[in-house]
Amino acid sequence: MDIKEYFKKINDESQEIFLSTITNYLDNVGNAHYLATCIYDFSEHLTDKNEKELLATASSQIESAILSSTLGLYRQAFASLRLAFEMALGVAYFSIDKLEHAEWLKGKGDIKWSSLIDKDNGVLSLRFCNAFFEELTGYIEDYNERAAAVYRSLSEFVHGNSETWTKSGIRLKYNNDLIEQFFKQLFEISEIILFTLSCRYLNAIPTTERETMEFLSAQLSHIDPIRVLFGGPKV
Repeated sequence: MDIKEYFKKINDESQEIFLSTITNYLDNVGNAHYLATCIYDFSEHLTDKNEKELLATASSQIESAILSSTLGLYRQAFASLRLAFEMALGVAYFSIDKLEHAEWLKGKGDIKWSSLIDKDNGVLSLRFCNAFFEELTGYIEDYNERAAAVYRSLSEFVHGNSETWTKSGIRLKYNNDLIEQFFKQLFEISEIILFTLSCRYLNAIPTTERETMEFLSAQLSHIDPIRVLFGGPKV
């Protein structure tokens, strides 16, 4: 087959998957895009230029993951989602470790997932929470466990675990189970990201500026201390 025709055929197959995904999951795609914009909007409230840029990049990675999922590129979608998760939590981590951040910016260091969720010193640890938003300590262990679980699941696609090939196959094909899993995990990491960012930054954001973050009070209204901070009732 002519190389041009070969890749045209692949593109046609991908476009068929795109139409099926948009038809069946339009609300999910819309909600996913909205959550990506929420994370971007949060970045606009950060004062450190490098932290702001990294969080905006994480938001763009979520958008990239959404696009890949609609085209049937499920493995790439999960990989982009994992990268976005690492980068977003990395923002909070680098905000308290400027040495590691400077090394990362120069390409001399990596974002280490084990450091991000270390139960003693990570961004979802009691120590971190007590320093920046101690009212959230009752939630921190649950979010740490959820973060570890969803990251482990995303990593299976990055590392090419045998089970993931059984699920996705090696050819482009619409897969209802994988698109369901993708959106479930996107919604999960988005909540964890917004919770972590709130834990780190929310108390430092001026009240008048915080009042413009309606998206956050809506997404985390089930978290009592955050709801109260935005003027909601205490349950």
